[in-house]
Amino acid sequence: MNKTTLIILLIILMAMSLGSCTRNHGDIGPWFGTWHVEQITADGVPQNVEGDYFFQFQSKVFRVSRVYGHENLVESYGTWEENGDKMAISFPDPDVFYIQMPGLETHNDFTVTTTSSRGVTFTKIESSTGTTYTYRLGKNP
Repeated sequence: MNKTTLIILLIILMAMSLGSCTRNHGDIGPWFGTWHVEQITADGVPQNVEGDYFFQFQSKVFRVSRVYGHENLVESYGTWEENGDKMAISFPDPDVFYIQMPGLETHNDFTVTTTSSRGVTFTKIESSTGTTYTYRLGKNP
């Protein structure tokens, strides 16, 4: 292989790697990726939950999943929108809202109370009971 061919191949590889992207339709900043729900409290009382919950954000798509046991996964998809310290997460089709998570409803208005590059805390008031739920999330690497 001559030097010119090698240089052309390297340029093509570099161009392909620069064009690859894991963030569809723009940068959503620090929310992008997977967040592990580390703790849920209801009116300050820790809630015991079976399994692990995860929040995932990409573009305007939101996914919540619950993993329990060795092979059990339940997930629901919705949309999310951020406005300052407020975040709305909605599941537009209640017929496919499968997640049983304390305080999570088909429409959720959260207040982001603390943030860092590795963790965040959300609070919300459940519309049917008036219970204040707090969710502490840690960013998965």
